Amino acid sequence: MALSLNDLINGAIQLAGGNLTSHNARLWQSEGGRTCPLGWGGCSQAVYVDINTGEYDYGGPGGPGYQDCVRYCRHGMNPPPAPDDDDYEDQPPKGED
Repeated sequence: MALSLNDLINGAIQLAGGNLTSHNARLWQSEGGRTCPLGWGGCSQAVYVDINTGEYDYGGPGGPGYQDCVRYCRHGMNPPPAPDDDDYEDQPPKGED
């Protein structure tokens, strides 16, 4: 597996004890998180801020938050299944009024 320049920079930052991440030639710092944009419970997505410009990344495609999800999403970036009407206990059984 070939490492990208971002992977090498991130490895060096981690070895130095830093908490920054490199993405598209910019250094980002995690500022917290938000709920999973795909709708999975128990998952979250990092929110990053560019340490030079102050620009925030909220996980849009092309940014470091989205890249984290692509790399680490245990659901393979697939949305949760659509709820099935039979899964809802508060609905009356079909065929009854």
